[in-house]
Amino acid sequence: MDNRGTLDLRELPKRLVVIGGSYVGLEFAQAFRRFGSEVTVLQRAERLLTREDPDMAEIARTVLEQEGVTIHFQTQVQHVEPTSAGTRLTFTDPDGTHHPEGSHMLVAIGRTPNSDTLSLESAGVETDGRGFITVDDTARTTVPHIYAIGDVNSRGAFTHTSVHDGQVLTDRLFSNHGEQIGRRISDRTPVHAVCIDPPLARVGLSEREARGSGKNVLLASRDMINVNRAREKSETHGKIKLFVDGDTQQILGATVFGVGGDEIVGVPALAIHTQLPYAALQQTVLPHPTVSELIPWFLQDLGPLDG
Repeated sequence: MDNRGTLDLRELPKRLVVIGGSYVGLEFAQAFRRFGSEVTVLQRAERLLTREDPDMAEIARTVLEQEGVTIHFQTQVQHVEPTSAGTRLTFTDPDGTHHPEGSHMLVAIGRTPNSDTLSLESAGVETDGRGFITVDDTARTTVPHIYAIGDVNSRGAFTHTSVHDGQVLTDRLFSNHGEQIGRRISDRTPVHAVCIDPPLARVGLSEREARGSGKNVLLASRDMINVNRAREKSETHGKIKLFVDGDTQQILGATVFGVGGDEIVGVPALAIHTQLPYAALQQTVLPHPTVSELIPWFLQDLGPLDG
């Protein structure tokens, strides 16, 4: 199954094998474990969520393993065969060769565009080397009257980026801008959430990206165990990190892993989009008792990135 096929299930998998340890794979792994399925995740890399920072990936691993999800790392799937009960896999990892059986298997290792079925070359619409449709900042293809929005243009792989593509397009087509274009694809600040529980959300730069930016980066962080709202809800897994440009005082990025993280990330997202200095957040009064109310307080702990 892929993620769409998984949503069409009419029975609960007894043993679900998930190939892929990124966003979709982990979301379904946790959901079906909570439904009562035995769940095994096979991850090719040395850790989960390779686009996120290692400390955040380790928290995700802890959460999932404590809930009973089995995770194998550095795996290579050698063979898959059907059985009377579902499917049987052969894979290797640093511990050897394994032959798990599953009633169902979810393949969550990414997608490739099916643009090759559209006869784009007949219309003169160009694609890149991976098959994604080439577009400009207003979602216009290489043919001026043809536009491409959503996953197929490789300018974002999330529902919210596809929606924004649509807003960019409607600005272009239906607003009274003429050649004065409204919204642009490049205007948006990268933001996303991994919808596990607790959620992991990020806007702007990760720590790895901040370290490689060449900027004078300052960091403020707080573990969720030290956040009263998280303790009150007994959901203390997680961490908040916020990165600031020490020269411009603007926020470069934030990661919120913990209760309400997918909502809380909207606070730094707004600050980044509007280029507010971080002091604007320090001066903002946020309601109690919430997780976001801690952001103005822990910003006073800003300090240089070590290393």
